[in-house]
Amino acid sequence: MSFRLLLLFLSLGLLPSISLSASASLIWPTPNQAFQAGKPIEAFVQPTSSGRVESGLFGCVRNGGAKFHEGLDLFPVKRSSRGEALDPVYSILPGKVVHISRTAGYSSYGRYIVVVHNGESPSFHSLYAHMASINSSLKVGSRVEAGTELGIMGRSAAGYSIPRSRSHLHLELGFRLSDQFQTWFDRQRFGSKNRHGNWNGMNLVSVDPLDFYRSMRQGEVSTFREYLRRLPVAARVRVHSAKVPNFVQDYPALVTRPYAGRRVVAWDIAFTEFGVPKEWTPRFAEEKLGGRAGEVRVLTYNPQVLEAQSCRRVIRISGRVPTIAPGTVTILKKLFGFK
Repeated sequence: MSFRLLLLFLSLGLLPSISLSASASLIWPTPNQAFQAGKPIEAFVQPTSSGRVESGLFGCVRNGGAKFHEGLDLFPVKRSSRGEALDPVYSILPGKVVHISRTAGYSSYGRYIVVVHNGESPSFHSLYAHMASINSSLKVGSRVEAGTELGIMGRSAAGYSIPRSRSHLHLELGFRLSDQFQTWFDRQRFGSKNRHGNWNGMNLVSVDPLDFYRSMRQGEVSTFREYLRRLPVAARVRVHSAKVPNFVQDYPALVTRPYAGRRVVAWDIAFTEFGVPKEWTPRFAEEKLGGRAGEVRVLTYNPQVLEAQSCRRVIRISGRVPTIAPGTVTILKKLFGFK
């Protein structure tokens, strides 16, 4: 989509935007203007079969709070005579297409497309799932603008069925954990093929899309980086490893101090409540930390954040002793290549 055409859409009120930086504006991913109008979530969030609107939000919102939902589900405002969704889905920011899965049966996401917004610091991706179709002109490597039509909202999925009445866009915002995801995948012996490379959903961690949009709209933050900084730290973990993970190389803006030319012996990592490693501090040999290679320990944790969670905690507390939760162990294996 050309910049002139985007301005035309904006002038018509079809793609309301929120200023993200001097160079880009954040676009709502569907034509529904309820969020921009300040309406309640019932006006744009698609619930599950439970009928609870909260079940379409991000977080511990399903199965009585026991099941985590990685994204935000948005319902359509336009349907065909057969009840199928007709809403176009837009890229929320300028970026580059890094993955397209046009075969619904290859993922629980159904048909999905991933765009990396590498004009931001740190860069991050947006993922658009359950699409009825994906724009045939797009391919991996295509550049898109804020407001570029990525495809049509739908209800595609693998392994389960989404009825017409619950057609929706599933939106995720986040980071890729590793560039060597296949190595971890092969060790699990799932018995199925990884058809999505490093953009497999198991290699992604996410933040709350609606909370990000709200923070932007209310002027609490003006960049994605500012938003990350505002997220509470659930725990800080020290990993004794001289390795510089792909994650650090891919997202250098999350590193707190220079490490080039220094002998790194460990990393202190700040995790958000749902496991996003949002801050990395390299620790150096001259600091004489002690500890052996591969050792992982909890440095600090926030009991208020952990107590408020009903699922997917970063650490577990047994008595007063904090231990790394299994999900966090899995994240660390992907980040550092641990077996």
